[in-house]
This record gives sequence, structure tokens and C-alpha cells, in this order.
Amino acid sequence: MSDPNRLIYPTIDLFLYDLAEGLGQQEDKINQSRKQFWQKVYGAKTEQLLENLKKAEEETSDYIELLGDKKVENFVSPLDGYYYPLKLGDTYSLQVDCSGNEEPTTEKYSPKPVNFLATIQETINKQVNNQPGTIGQSWLIWGKLAADDQDATETAKNCYKELKLVPASKWDKDLKAQGKFLGANFYELWLMPSDRGTVNQNHHVLICLFDYNQGESIAVAGQSMTKLYPQLLQLFRFRNKVIWAYHQSRHLKSDMKQASQLIQKIVSKLPEQVNAPKIDLKELQQNLVDTLTILSTYANYISRLEEQQNTIKSNLTNYQIRLKTIAKLEPNPNSTQPLDFLESFSDFANEKYLPQIEADRASLSSGLRLLENAIKTIEGIIEIEQTKSDRALNTTIFIASVGLATSGVASSIISTQVKSNNLFSPNVAFWLSIGIGLVPLIPFLIFKISRRFRPR
Repeated sequence: MSDPNRLIYPTIDLFLYDLAEGLGQQEDKINQSRKQFWQKVYGAKTEQLLENLKKAEEETSDYIELLGDKKVENFVSPLDGYYYPLKLGDTYSLQVDCSGNEEPTTEKYSPKPVNFLATIQETINKQVNNQPGTIGQSWLIWGKLAADDQDATETAKNCYKELKLVPASKWDKDLKAQGKFLGANFYELWLMPSDRGTVNQNHHVLICLFDYNQGESIAVAGQSMTKLYPQLLQLFRFRNKVIWAYHQSRHLKSDMKQASQLIQKIVSKLPEQVNAPKIDLKELQQNLVDTLTILSTYANYISRLEEQQNTIKSNLTNYQIRLKTIAKLEPNPNSTQPLDFLESFSDFANEKYLPQIEADRASLSSGLRLLENAIKTIEGIIEIEQTKSDRALNTTIFIASVGLATSGVASSIISTQVKSNNLFSPNVAFWLSIGIGLVPLIPFLIFKISRRFRPR
């Protein structure tokens, strides 16, 4: 068995994805996203080129080659590589291809040790200023086996070991599927971030090793990859968008849990406020304002959660459609379902991501109903208290009016008597009229005192 540590023309491609414009984003945020994306290509030179690069996006298409007819930006010699920037819908996409340093033609396709892949990966990371994709990224390793009897699986395993991903990456654990396509051996490996992790913990690697086929040049393998690249750009975009949307939903769920705690606090406090000896109307009104604010925020969270769920559904559908398109590239008519090994991700997302978000929506929506009921309760209490206050005020005004009227009549009568009979002095007449006017208030005072000392 030949050495599984050698490859002819080992090459790495990094596929990076950044969100170009989110729903309802302001122009400043869109400009910032554009600048961050182009810094991966031009670094500090971005400011000088930004206006020209912005014009390329004005094209009305879902597939825009941002460098126009130029298509790619080549690495500075002696590096053998290039950037290929695109805008796919609302997403920036960047393919970064590198095969190491340029070499004389006689040595270019001579076998190299697989540990050379670590050098290529380091070069690529430097070329993008060590900036990961905000939505996600995927790695593609490809090359040609150096001998007919070389074990493809062992070689792929050695290639994976050379990639600097995370300490937790292990071949046996991360290998999800393998298969044969376009005369090459494919191996797909991934390491998903935890629900509490970040999207940058998502690691995805596709290894493609062409058979040696003595006498067949590496150019044939290169032609196959040229056909495959545009398809993988789209396929990986859908894949990374699904993972990104799911982790957006995890952040939303965390925020909604915090809001749920506030809801429980408000609801649990209501019985105490209702049964208090004296209801604090101002406090209730402030609670109503706070609750309405939380309701608005909470409803927005649920809407955004549904948006992420729809994003996952649409991208999984597009992922399946793209697989069917890629399958048509297989020239071998005897090959049935040549891409079934790439179905594993779709199965995983359908089994875990969509049911999880649906369960979250169901459980968290109960908090919305609880909040709506709390608002109705608070509004009802406030209305009752305001009605009672208005009724008491009207009663007070009526009694006072009667008292003043009575006092006025009495004062008039007594004044007449004083003038005609001289029975009372003016001062005595004045106080007598006031006393008569207060008589109607006595039942009201008795009523208020009895209410104050009445057991609730």
C-alpha cells in the first residue's frame, strides 16, 4: 500500500458568508457590513475602493460577480491563489482558493506531503485578515492521490488532522458521510456549535480526493472542480444560513426567557395589589405601561422567531434543489443518487432545528397569552377604581352644593328676620346660616366614617 501522506496538487478553498443586508436595516448598518466584507479582500485599502465596489451591487440579480468582468482578484506573487467575491441575494459570498506558492511547471504537479495543507490554510487565514464569516464558512480540500493503490480514506483522515479547527475535532466523531462523485472520493465532516455557543464554533469540511488514474492529467480533476465550484458556493451558502438562523433563534429564546421572568413577576404581584386595603391607582397605571411595553417587545421576539424558522425552511428547500442540480454533473449514467452522502445535513436540520423552534414557539407563546390576560385584569381594576372615584366625587359635589344652597337660603331668611325683628345680631345670623348649611353633610360624614371602620 502506497504512502497515504502524499497528494498531487493539494488545494484548499475557503467559502465565507456575510450578511449584506438584514430585514429593515438602516443604510449605515448596510455600509458597515459592506466595508467589513471587503476588508477580507483589500484590508486597509477598502476605503479608497468602497464607492466603486458599492456600484457593483446595483445590478438587479441574485447572483452578482462583484468584480465584474475581472471576476477574481489574484494573490500577490508568488502565492498561487485568488479571491472570488459575489453577492448572492442578501448574502456576501467569498471563495478564497490557494494551492501554496507558485512553482516551476515541472514541479507543480509533483506529489507533496499532506502536512503542506496546514501551510496553505495559514496562508488563506492571513489573506482574509483572520476574519471569519459572520454567517459562517466551509472548507474544501481537494487533490489527486499519488498512486493507484493509495488508501483514499486514510489519506483523507491525514488531511483532516492537518487542519487547525478546534481541539475537539476528531475524525471518527466528525465524519458524517462519504461517497463517490465525479470520479472522486468525498468525505464530509462537521462539528456543530452547541445551543449556547456561537456560530463561529460551526466547523464544516468537505474533502475531495480524485483517484490516481495513471496517465490522466491533473487538469481533468481541475475541470471537474471548475464545474463544481459555483454549485458549492450556493450549496454551502444555504447550509451556513440554516445554522446561522438557528443560532439567531437561540439568542431570541434567551431574551424571551428573561422577558418571561418579568411577566411572572407582574402577574404574581396582581393579587396583592387587588387585595390591598387601599389600591394604589398610580402604581397600577405604571404597571400597565410597563406591561404594554413588555407585550410589544415579546410579540416582536415571537415574530422574529417565526422569521428564523421560515429562513431555515426556505434554505433547506433550496439546499435540496441545489443537490439535484449538482447531481446532473455526474457523467456516469449508472450512478444512482450520487450525492446521497450530502443529504445528512438536511436530515439533521429537519430532525433537530425545525422541531426545536416549533416547540419553543409553542411554549413561549403561552407567556404572550398570560401577558394579555394580565393587561386586561389591570385595565379592569383601573376602570373600576376610576369609576368609584368618579362616583364619590359626584356625591361630594352634590352634598356640598345642597349644603351651600341651604346655607344661602337660611342666610337670606335670617337676614330678613334680623332686619325686621332685630332678633339676632348680624354675626350670630352669619354663623347660624353656616350651621344650617352643614346639616346635610352630617349623613355623608357618618357614611364615610362607617366605611372606614367596616371590615373588608
